[in-house]
Amino acid sequence: MIVERGGKQISLTKTEFDLLHFLMKNSGRVMTRETILNKIWLYSPDIESRVVDVYVGYLRKKIDKGRNNKLIQSIRGFGYTIREEKRAAVAAK
Repeated sequence: MIVERGGKQISLTKTEFDLLHFLMKNSGRVMTRETILNKIWLYSPDIESRVVDVYVGYLRKKIDKGRNNKLIQSIRGFGYTIREEKRAAVAAK
């Protein structure tokens, strides 16, 4: 799947795209790891909550490469969010 940020096309896996889409759909709200697990991975006991952190890391490496403004914000001990004003910065192709 391809998204665009600042005129640059970025290739994402389906899971990375689903995660980005979910966070963007809920921009301005903090999503807990558990909520993300339930929505993206259809949480099962076999999946550890750290998988969210790992995939956020993958996503950040791709969409924030060479940028000062980070798209995904970490809320320590709680989860992740995309601030509202940054939502329009990424468009799906």
